[in-house]
Amino acid sequence: MRFSSMPTAIDAARRRFITGAALGGALAGVSRSPLAWAVTAPEARPPATAPTIDLEIAETQVTIGGRPQYATTVNGSLPGPLLHWREGEEVRIRVHNRLTVPSSIHWHGILLPAAMDGVPGLSFPGIAPGASFSYRIRPRQSGTYWYHSHSGFQEQTGLYGPLVIEPARPPALPDYQRDYVVMLNDWSEQDPETIFATLKRQSDAYNFALPDASRLWRDIRREGLSAALAQRQMWNRMRMTPTDLSDVSGYTYTYLLNGQPPGQPWRAPFKPGERLRLRFINGSAMTIFDVRIPGLKMTVISADGQPVVPVTVDEFRISVAETYDVLVELDVARAFAVFAQAIDRSGYALGELTPNPKLHAERPPMDERPQLAVVDMMGAMAANALPRPTT
Repeated sequence: MRFSSMPTAIDAARRRFITGAALGGALAGVSRSPLAWAVTAPEARPPATAPTIDLEIAETQVTIGGRPQYATTVNGSLPGPLLHWREGEEVRIRVHNRLTVPSSIHWHGILLPAAMDGVPGLSFPGIAPGASFSYRIRPRQSGTYWYHSHSGFQEQTGLYGPLVIEPARPPALPDYQRDYVVMLNDWSEQDPETIFATLKRQSDAYNFALPDASRLWRDIRREGLSAALAQRQMWNRMRMTPTDLSDVSGYTYTYLLNGQPPGQPWRAPFKPGERLRLRFINGSAMTIFDVRIPGLKMTVISADGQPVVPVTVDEFRISVAETYDVLVELDVARAFAVFAQAIDRSGYALGELTPNPKLHAERPPMDERPQLAVVDMMGAMAANALPRPTT
């Protein structure tokens, strides 16, 4: 069993992207555009903060890939609701723990007093079962961030969500018409404690792409018999593998985009001629993603919440806990795939940008699984190249 207790099943309409009305508190700082996770709409800019935001941590039944499962949720949502703050304006977040075990919420990348950081045993004792804790934060920065639990494996079971802090002086006319959060995650039906224990026993337990005979013959055709056998012998002697790209793979993970699996992709509307801001957040436990939108260039304008000199790319790599904001221009009336491949190519997360609910994007093919070389291992074995000390 994943959790210590089993909650009452909630109705299907509330299993995903609940906007926070369940508590009946003052929740103007919680997104009210849950299905597309719009940060702003083209017609209006909603208030970024509220004096008080109520968040409830609980065990909730969710449906992923057609299968009912249990998750640790915030306000019944997986991921948790999108929070809006504004730079320089104090916000109070009351967190209510409905679990049977202690919990916490940490504000990742936010500059704040230590007592508000949300790390049990370091900055506060945690939130006991049935108890509440009030965070008081006056943001000193703006940008795209996220929040997650720092208690046990609760982050891995769903306790995470996006956070957007509006600048104190936002531009009068932003250079984009729509603004969406794109949160990536890895989800497993296995208890995370089981995954952790499995890795402790065998580090490559989830690597089902080990070199086999077909790969050997391909290497022989490409490199010759001697070179191919020498490579195999080298890896065997090091007790390493050229496919050691990720400790946990799509064998146990389902890759989610805004809580949706690839078979039921998250979808966001646009009008041809609009420019969109997409705020990518990697809230995964283990997975590095390579992100692209086939047919579109992406202009990176922010990294980890901080503005950067704009860089236009076809694809970017996002590691665990990183955030990147990109601008895309959509000039044609067709659907585009938001395609995020796991670095080991064992699976992917998928979303769609579409001008019409009836239009669906073509699903891109997976790239070939990369192979590591010795230069990729242990810092390219740079320690062997250091000069020896002289006496």
